[in-house]
Amino acid sequence: MRNRILGLVVVTMLMTAGICGCRKAPESSADGDILHAKDSVEDEVDAIVNEPESAAENDMQEINSIIGTGDHAIRIQAQMPDVPQDVKTIVLGENETLTKAVLTEFLESETGNIKDLSEEAQKEMEQSKAENEQGEERAVFSVFGNAPVYELSDEQKTAGFSYGTGAYYQDELLFEKCASIYKSADETVLEEADHKNVYLEAENILLAKLSKTGMAEIDIYKITQYQYEKVTFYEIEFTPSYEGMGIIHEIGSIASGEIFPSGKAWICEERIVTLSLNACLGKVETQEKCETVLSWSQIEKILETHLNSGKINGSSKAVLTEAAFLYYPVFKEDENKLELVPVWHIYTPMSAWMENEELAEAFVVNGSAWSICVNAVTGEIVRSE
Repeated sequence: MRNRILGLVVVTMLMTAGICGCRKAPESSADGDILHAKDSVEDEVDAIVNEPESAAENDMQEINSIIGTGDHAIRIQAQMPDVPQDVKTIVLGENETLTKAVLTEFLESETGNIKDLSEEAQKEMEQSKAENEQGEERAVFSVFGNAPVYELSDEQKTAGFSYGTGAYYQDELLFEKCASIYKSADETVLEEADHKNVYLEAENILLAKLSKTGMAEIDIYKITQYQYEKVTFYEIEFTPSYEGMGIIHEIGSIASGEIFPSGKAWICEERIVTLSLNACLGKVETQEKCETVLSWSQIEKILETHLNSGKINGSSKAVLTEAAFLYYPVFKEDENKLELVPVWHIYTPMSAWMENEELAEAFVVNGSAWSICVNAVTGEIVRSE
């Protein structure tokens, strides 16, 4: 069944690419430097955004909504997320504090016999980039930051900084131990509600390490336990967090011009085995408080408007099971900046629908949206998949 579902995904992606390639260009109205077609849908959304503030939805614990009617309605059954009182937009830039001196602290060598492998690492990075650009099946991706690559090793541990926004670390002996049982181990996803102590302990261990880079908060969204005989380790997936707000992590394919900060780590014996930070260490350059944030009732009206216009599709056979209030990263490649804008994210995890043939058919074949991000200030749909 899984192969059939994957086949449906691939076919639909190819069909979508063909359709998008033939799409007529918008006829014109300017929004800053971006041209787009403006119609009555935008006027309807603007009217919803500018509605007088209604009573706060503080007492709402669960979302149980049917938006639209008939076979193409959007059904949402999820827990209401916490919405901070002070919501901000944030602009991140390259982090010039990620020096070799900081990397030495990050390495935490116990031998003191540290070798500087930065020059070799930089050459390997440049060679890999050149080969990728020449390949027929090259991967097209964007990079946040322009700083050089640094790498240090004492033969027991290796650590590096990349582009002034990323980092990695590895304990070679522990990694070898965990990697040896990775494919044969029992794999269990630990839900936070049932394993709060594991989540808290993992957060403390990671922050003790990450604080050396200036990173003060993370949002852990998944922990997987791997266990075989006497070896147990945990894989932790997370994003940076800013005053309690993480960054969206449930996404499909990433295109050129998109950057999604993400982190992954293995922890064994209460020690970090391996750690990778992709675009997670950008420096906060500006913060601006959002004067108003759209309520859930406004989000429902906006979704209905876009459903009626055909911009998003629903299905009576599908349900969106998660609602989150997070940051969405908008990469300004020309400026080398990453802007974080608050969004309402409504979705069903890919791990859930990829294993369910009925849901996969609804989302992939019938084109029902499985993930929708709505700008929490403007009401714009910034991503729909």
